[in-house]
Amino acid sequence: MTTDYRCSFCGRAVKETVHSRKLPDGYNVDYYLVWTGKLSPIIMKNPKDEREVSQFFKLEDAYPMVACRECFEKSEVREKMDRAFSEVPETRIEDEDDTEE
Repeated sequence: MTTDYRCSFCGRAVKETVHSRKLPDGYNVDYYLVWTGKLSPIIMKNPKDEREVSQFFKLEDAYPMVACRECFEKSEVREKMDRAFSEVPETRIEDEDDTEE
């Protein structure tokens, strides 16, 4: 599998991970990747019990955020990638009782 990824922070072309018995740790990682994009909330009622509601997010317009090994060593890059991976918009599922006030 080949990719044409470039670091989102410095623009350097990155290489695939190499696995080899000759390398000190058995592998060589050149980049870290996080898929990110716009999140849209989806709320579903349980068809068996409509009082039970589930909420999750759909990832739309997904794109890769890539950090080369050198950029990933910078704490601000790691924080930005972590935020892109874990940040979820705040939403609240309102009960029907709440809307009737």
